[in-house]
Amino acid sequence: MSIPEIYLQTAWGDSIDDVDMEDIRDVIEETLEMDEENGRFWVGIFVGDNEVVLESRKNMTVLGIFNDSEEEEIEAQFDSWTEIESLYELFLAKDFAQVAAIMRKK
Repeated sequence: MSIPEIYLQTAWGDSIDDVDMEDIRDVIEETLEMDEENGRFWVGIFVGDNEVVLESRKNMTVLGIFNDSEEEEIEAQFDSWTEIESLYELFLAKDFAQVAAIMRKK
């Protein structure tokens, strides 16, 4: 059994391996129906020995963890789910530098 390179986990207990944008859009819809406590999900990508994570919350706050060090953690507030979807498109393409740059501007 191998570990998936890309996975999605929700606060309400669902998980998906080998995630694509359709999965993310579906989970965004489900997130909007959840309460604040459970209204979040995250996508993780394994890059070598490191894991890069992008977590989204119902209130459109996004947390990015770009390496094992806590100093590489960025939190940003977005104005729309469309912006967040665009961020996940870059994230799934493994353009982590661009994702971090967009988050730092928020």
